[in-house]
Amino acid sequence: MAESSRKKIALSKEDRISELPLHIQEIILCFLPIQDAVRTSVLSRKWRHCWTTIPNLIFDHRLSSFLRLDRYDGGHVKAIKFVSVVNKLLLLHNGPILKFSFICPMSFDAEVVHDFIDHWIPLFSRKCTKQLILEEDNEAGNFKAHNYSSLDLTHLRLGRSLFPHSSAFGGFVNLIKLELVNVASNFGQTIIVCPALEKLTLICCSEIFPVNFRAPSLKCLHQVHYGVSFEYDFMGLENLTEHSYVLVRNPETRTKSSNVVKVLGSLPKIEKFSTGIDFLKYLAAGGSPNRLSYPLAYLKTLSISYICLNRLSEVSCLLCLIRSAPNLCKLNILASLTDLGEEGDFKDCWDEDYEDCSVDHLEIVTFSNFVGHKAELEFVKFLLAHSPVLKTMYINRDQKMENDVAVKILEEILKFSRASSRAEIKHLKDPFDAVDYGPWVTEDYVYG
Repeated sequence: MAESSRKKIALSKEDRISELPLHIQEIILCFLPIQDAVRTSVLSRKWRHCWTTIPNLIFDHRLSSFLRLDRYDGGHVKAIKFVSVVNKLLLLHNGPILKFSFICPMSFDAEVVHDFIDHWIPLFSRKCTKQLILEEDNEAGNFKAHNYSSLDLTHLRLGRSLFPHSSAFGGFVNLIKLELVNVASNFGQTIIVCPALEKLTLICCSEIFPVNFRAPSLKCLHQVHYGVSFEYDFMGLENLTEHSYVLVRNPETRTKSSNVVKVLGSLPKIEKFSTGIDFLKYLAAGGSPNRLSYPLAYLKTLSISYICLNRLSEVSCLLCLIRSAPNLCKLNILASLTDLGEEGDFKDCWDEDYEDCSVDHLEIVTFSNFVGHKAELEFVKFLLAHSPVLKTMYINRDQKMENDVAVKILEEILKFSRASSRAEIKHLKDPFDAVDYGPWVTEDYVYG
């Protein structure tokens, strides 16, 4: 027994982490804030230089908080102290830097940061940097454009900055993912060549559109804009499989042609389509046909956010999309809580062509911001009656709804006829349970 106890004590004192292969230690250190990764150098001789070879370097507000910069210092002094630490760590780093992320803290003098970034870019080129993230925390940020042509990037994310667009900038040969958040540029007719680009995100960017990128491999496009300009937005995007669009301001709805036909008719291979805020109003402008002339045969997931089910134009647009997607599997609805003062009676809208609107492959439905209005109940009844393989319908009620009211509404819903004998109705209180609203929520994008 005594020998067994001694073995257990010896095992408990054994430093197993230090015996791990170097690449495993690097992975562990990558999960730590950079200041904690550097502090492991004091653990032992084996750990002294481990941090100097980690491939991912992230400098953000956590480092700023750790440095405890004097709050009375001006933005210029704070920026000098912060980037000087970053500069020192870069000089001590001995391995490749595959990912570099720098988020300039609020109140820092951005001009100081610009000067350092210009000196770091040649270093990134020598260090084989593949992922570069440069962001300004301050909404009034004034980042300048930097020359990234010497970098062989696969992922670039810029926040509150300028984007290079000179004729001398050839493009990104190996770039796979590009994210621009509050980025300004005077592109005009300039084309950036990105032959390998698969995912493009444009969040509240000024004068930057998908048409400015020659990206034949583009599959995924996420956009958040204050206004709509679709004269050329969807040119060359026929191969998109995932697209989301959030429109922050009320669109111009006076048009002679159907916008839903113009937009969805340009995306024949779309598999996942999401709308947010006022974009559905734009789609509904010009009227919606019973169904599109060409079916959306690949569409599996449809997410409609902030739809007003009391508004006939929006309901007709939604029905058009449902009828045009014969293989739809998942439908996410986030109802608008505005314009519900007038009840409206669109029962005829739901009754019309019932047999012509069977959703044969729909399995999952999520309905959020549910308040129990007649239009919402009619919509739920419609889906239950025309979804023969439906598995689960999640009804996420509005948080202001009282429990007794929710119980009465649920009892009413349970009486609705169902085309699927397996269909379950789950009444949830948390509006984010089981709901996929789109990338503007799930990927922490900032808009507005």
